[in-house]
Amino acid sequence: MAPSLIVSEAELAAAELAAAELAAAGRSPDLHLIDLRPREQFDAGHIPGAVHADAMLLSKTEPPVGGLLPDAAVVTELLQAAGVNAGGHVVAIDTGAATAAARLVWVLHAFGINAVSWLDGGMAAWHAAGGALDSGPVTPVRGDITLSLDGANVIDASTLLTRLADDTLRIVDTRSRAEYLGDDVRSAFGGHVPGALHADWIELLQADGRLKPRGDLADYFKSLGLAPDQDIVVYCQTHQRSSVTYVVLKALGYERVLGLDGAWSAWGNRADLPKERGAPPQAHT
Repeated sequence: MAPSLIVSEAELAAAELAAAELAAAGRSPDLHLIDLRPREQFDAGHIPGAVHADAMLLSKTEPPVGGLLPDAAVVTELLQAAGVNAGGHVVAIDTGAATAAARLVWVLHAFGINAVSWLDGGMAAWHAAGGALDSGPVTPVRGDITLSLDGANVIDASTLLTRLADDTLRIVDTRSRAEYLGDDVRSAFGGHVPGALHADWIELLQADGRLKPRGDLADYFKSLGLAPDQDIVVYCQTHQRSSVTYVVLKALGYERVLGLDGAWSAWGNRADLPKERGAPPQAHT
């Protein structure tokens, strides 16, 4: 059975065992573990079978805008170099309490690849559970996957502008409260997208970097007035932090979740787009 969207370290270990059994029987396991930590951390110790990939390739920059969806050719090369084959299942791994693995999930979804999982708690959780480790560089056999843009989970700033009055749309700002209020300004303009709710991504995590219990997360988003039948746009500064919120919402059954391409670095650097400052609006009920 393929792993779910969010997997624990125990579930990943079980999936790895099943993949090893398939490989021993001469069948392709089609499980691809992609570790997005810095190279030196990967070489010092990684999950057996994992390969390294550069998380910087998951974002395109067109100054002053960062965090844009990368081109298909870039993502195809990243996956092929990591040994990913068509029909394989990718497990995205980072340090834990981080954003790179969730960003990979969002990027792959944008290119129509839904067979992808996010390791809850990342390598910190794997270490805490006493998981096995390998060390040193890994050179995988090149994969054969090719990608083309689907884009169903992506929205750009100009399109979002046309939907600000849409009652079926909810916008969620996952940055810090200071960024949301406009006190911490990281683009040409501070503040937030008009009507955006505030839900700091860090509130989704426990102290050890794992997600809070599923029921607590469901209650949290319900308290914001979010419903699974709505279109929900999430953003932060460059859609890194908001990628974690994206993954959690998708795992909770919110089907129509979109990442704002370029996030606040796209919206907040355009003088023609409206901004708000101050406290969040009352949650929709």
